[in-house]
Amino acid sequence: MKMQLTTLVEEVRLMGERSINEEFIDVHDILLNGRERFGSKPFVISVDQEISLSFLDIYEYTAKLANFLKSKGLSKANRICLIGKNCVETLIIFFGILRYGAVVCPINFEESLENVTRIIARVKPDLCFYDKEFAFGCFTGCPLSIAYSESSLREKTDFFSSLDRYSPSFDEPLGDPEDIAEILFTSGTTEKPKGVAISREGLFLMVDEVISKLELTSEYRVLEYRAYSWASTQLLSLFSTLRVGATLILARKFSRSNFAEWLKKYNVTISSGVPTVINILVSDPIELDKDDVPELKYMTSSSAPLSVEKQCEFERIYGIRINQMAGMTEAGWMIGNPPRKSKVGSVGTPFLHKQVAILDEKGQECPEGVEGEVVVRGRSLAVGYLNDKGEVDPFPRDGFRTGDIGYRDSEGYVFITGRKKDLIIRGGVNISPKEVTDRVMRHPGVREAVTIGIPDRIYGEEVACFIVPKDKTKVSSEDILTHCRTTLPDFKLPKIVRFLDQIPKTERGKVSKNALLRMLNEGESRMDL
Repeated sequence: MKMQLTTLVEEVRLMGERSINEEFIDVHDILLNGRERFGSKPFVISVDQEISLSFLDIYEYTAKLANFLKSKGLSKANRICLIGKNCVETLIIFFGILRYGAVVCPINFEESLENVTRIIARVKPDLCFYDKEFAFGCFTGCPLSIAYSESSLREKTDFFSSLDRYSPSFDEPLGDPEDIAEILFTSGTTEKPKGVAISREGLFLMVDEVISKLELTSEYRVLEYRAYSWASTQLLSLFSTLRVGATLILARKFSRSNFAEWLKKYNVTISSGVPTVINILVSDPIELDKDDVPELKYMTSSSAPLSVEKQCEFERIYGIRINQMAGMTEAGWMIGNPPRKSKVGSVGTPFLHKQVAILDEKGQECPEGVEGEVVVRGRSLAVGYLNDKGEVDPFPRDGFRTGDIGYRDSEGYVFITGRKKDLIIRGGVNISPKEVTDRVMRHPGVREAVTIGIPDRIYGEEVACFIVPKDKTKVSSEDILTHCRTTLPDFKLPKIVRFLDQIPKTERGKVSKNALLRMLNEGESRMDL
């Protein structure tokens, strides 16, 4: 595989991107610097909890958490799972684990119990923190499980009631730059979630290049409502604000009715975004104009493709710019538009510590304007995947194949045109069609099934399932959904269920997605949700 790096390095230079500090800084030192430089300044404001933590507060609470972990005799190799909502308690635990030096494994609170069970079985954690609203049957085999809630800190209940016995100072962090900092799970294109191991240095560099690309400073106030366990959330909002001394405005989830108020009340300078949110605000506009939020520089858009039409319509309605970027758990943010020189329709230029190439099937660099697979390499990539034995299989050194198809223009801007892998991206969340199909196939009345993604005005894609029932078996759409709900979260449930006499296939025996889409358009079905 050949990658033309000279041109890419020149592109970064022309964009004016510079590292804010080439020397590795661990989370412990970042928290210490935050306390000394910013003290009582708010680090995080939780809009749902109506609570704020200063840089001093987060320093002291994470110190107590680190001292608790030390009292348990945990090492830098010990793994700790964390299943929580977007709240200050979750952030304290998350940063506290990283500060101490053990390996943290954040898990989406809305993930299915089945997948959480799989994740825990693969990680083999020594400790699990979990929101007490989450079913805890999956912690079988974990030596220690600790419950907490989003009222724990204010009311001094649950685990947080015991933290005051520990010192608010901690000076013995574990771990070296090459050690694993966290393991993030992404559904990808397989039924089983994939564990992505990220080193401490890799995490530092991923954050460094986001700060550089977006020119973040301590004056920024970043609104975040996506799950804390997403890599994009952590890099854009959690770590970047902590490192530069900015303020994080944290919401549990996106709220159309509260969005404008959040922007105005907290003088937000950057708001995170995904195409689903943008589509909602375009389809059902709210009372909001750029004049109402003069401090707001732009909204980001990532996690799934955003059409040029939707971007332009959003900007026309609200007068607020959208800045597109692209990334993946395995590589962090890969490509992003420089805010001062963004290009509509493009996801931007490579991030500071990465090299991005567009390669053909032979591994040769594609000329400008010619589509190929997007391949990325560099210092700011994850280490590799966690295998079934709990060990890390490293990524190839010559580059990570993303599965995205795209091209580069004459200015070095990348345009994503499709996906090589068969993946449904609903509202920025990856859904494996195979996972849904496998679950449907477990229904005793189903003979054959296939799941595909279909275009959706709000979510970008929705889940559609086509089913061939067993002979003389009566099965309804509600039967299928009831069956799926036992193991699949709501966002993975099929939103369209159609029953067919047979699944259309190509001459080679493969499912014909085009034929299925035509059936939807023409209404050819025996039963519809």
